[in-house]
Parts: sequence; structure tokens; C-alpha cells
Amino acid sequence: MTSPGPTAPPAGRPPDLLGRHQRPFSEHAGMARAFPRGRMTIGAITPLEGYDGPVPSMVGHVEVIQQAERAGFASAWVRDVPLLDPHFGDTGQVFAPWAYLGYLTAQTTSITLGTASIVLPLRHPLDIAKAAASIDQLSGGRLLLGVATGDRPVEFPAYGIDFETRAERFRASLDYLHTVLENHFPDVRSPLGQMSGTDLIPKPVYERVPVLMTGRGRQELEWIAAKTDGWLYYTPPIEQQVLNIQQWRRLTAAPDGAGYKPFAQATSLDLQENPSALPRRIHQGFSVGREVWLEMLRSYQRIGIDQLMINFKQSRRPVPEVIDELAQYVLPEFPPGSAEQAAHTGAPGPEGAGATV
Repeated sequence: MTSPGPTAPPAGRPPDLLGRHQRPFSEHAGMARAFPRGRMTIGAITPLEGYDGPVPSMVGHVEVIQQAERAGFASAWVRDVPLLDPHFGDTGQVFAPWAYLGYLTAQTTSITLGTASIVLPLRHPLDIAKAAASIDQLSGGRLLLGVATGDRPVEFPAYGIDFETRAERFRASLDYLHTVLENHFPDVRSPLGQMSGTDLIPKPVYERVPVLMTGRGRQELEWIAAKTDGWLYYTPPIEQQVLNIQQWRRLTAAPDGAGYKPFAQATSLDLQENPSALPRRIHQGFSVGREVWLEMLRSYQRIGIDQLMINFKQSRRPVPEVIDELAQYVLPEFPPGSAEQAAHTGAPGPEGAGATV
């Protein structure tokens, strides 16, 4: 399967660093590739390898992401795990997310690049906004900013932050982030800082960087629906997921049908060599054969999941081999979207994202 053409601006066009000619959010190519409205796509959570223990090898990691891009994966998602917690069991792709995304930007052309997710309370939102806008510019508008409250208590003392304050800090951080990314010379009055008479640069390629919430983060779902552009969730029983999606659709529905906000599910996959192998539950996913997996994907699409984000950590087979099998038998049924479909993904800015925090 051939990946769609690059989403980056034509070579030689000067970047719009000051945001004077930002493109409409309704044309966001990164969102369009990841979430073509009305059908499901497949994404990949880095690292794209199976491994035991908390730390992956990262051998050939870029080549596998390039393979996934060619195969028709809609997006590649990087994790934010600053410290090794041996008891938690997973350090993600190890590398700092913004450094890794900068490297992937130069090594890919069209695949949407996302964070799943940046732990917002651990960093100052101005630094996150600067990094996100920079990656967005360097990638030609391919960044999706997944954010999370954080679930590893050992990380918070290292930053001098009280773990029990993470929910409030998350809300203040997200307001700050929206304000400096989406306004010029904003007046910021936040518990996290004051800002006046100055501006964040660069600005994003489009009117804003899409922000997607991971889980609930100790927040009310109504607040998440108003403040973000999509919801990234885990793999509960399908009956519970149906209820989650129905509630999300009710909260994000717009009277004119515009402003569609996608719902994505992260699922671990151990693809068996026997294509007809029946599913067996593993942590946050399934060990299953290709034919049964394809039927499960069709079920996920029917209930309204917009992207299935595959985590390969528990894969017992080499992931390049699994990607080849998916490319031949599965991905053609769930291809990435195209820039021409971008008008179906746009929306007005999240409620409450004004010029003052």
C-alpha cells in the first residue's frame, strides 16, 4: 500500500512563524489523515517492537516507522515517560518526546505524528506550547497533541510537584496552552505565570494545534469535550466502550454537524501466525489471528471508533513481519484519510479558549 503524499508545505515556501497566514483548522491535514470522518484508521504507538521488561531495544526503530508509513498507518504516537519506574513496567520509546518527534519529522513525509501523551502537569505549559508549535512547523502541520494528567506517582516529586494537585494543575496548564498557541500577544493571568506585551513564536501552521485528551485525567467529561479536540481512550469491554462513545458524541455534537471530535482507542496486539486463532485477552488488548482481528476491527468501526492505536509491546513476532501482514490483509480496509477530507474534521475553537487565562 502506498502512503498519501506529503502534508508539508512545498519546498521553498517560507514558514509562517508569526502566524500571520495560518490555515483554517477545518483543513488540518494531520487530523484528516488520522481521522477521516465516518470510518476508522489504524495508528501505531511507539516503540514499534515487542519486548519484555520496561525498556525496549529501539533497534531499527526509525526504519519500522517508515515501513508503517508506507504500509498505510495513519499516525505514529510517541510517549512521555521521563523516568524509569521498574515497577510500572513500560518506559515507552525512552527518548524525550520532543527530541524524538523532531527526528521523526525529518525521517517521515506524510504520517501524522502525535503524542500519547504529554504529561501536562510535569512541565510548564509555555515550554510545551513552544515545543509543540516548533514540531508542528517543522512537520508541515502534522502534529496532534495528546495530553494527560499523569499516572506515575514517582515522577512528581522529582519535579517538585505534589501528585495530589495534578488535576487542578492540568486544567490551569491546558488553559495556558490554548491561550498562547491560539492568540497573538495574549494577556495571561494564570497560577502558572503572568504574560503581557510578548508573544509565543512560532505559531502553528493551522489556527491551532489539535489537543486530544487521554483517559479522564480526573476531569469531568463535559469539560474535556469543551476544551479538547478529541478523546484517546483505553480498551475496556466493548459494551462499556459503546457507552463511552455515545456519551462523547452527545457532548460534542454541533447543531450544524461541524466540529466533529474523534474518539480513538489504544489496544495492545499480539498477532498470531495462525490467521484464524481465536482472541485471548492480554493487558489492554488481544493475542489473536489476523482473520479474527479483522472482524474485531470491523466491530470497532461499527461502534464509532475513529482510530485504533496499536501498541506492539506484547507482540511475540517481529513487528516488521506483523506490519507486512497487516499491510497486505488489513490496512487496505482502513486507509488513512487525505487532505481533501480535511473539511470534515474541523471545528470552532474549544469553548473557553479565549485570550485571557
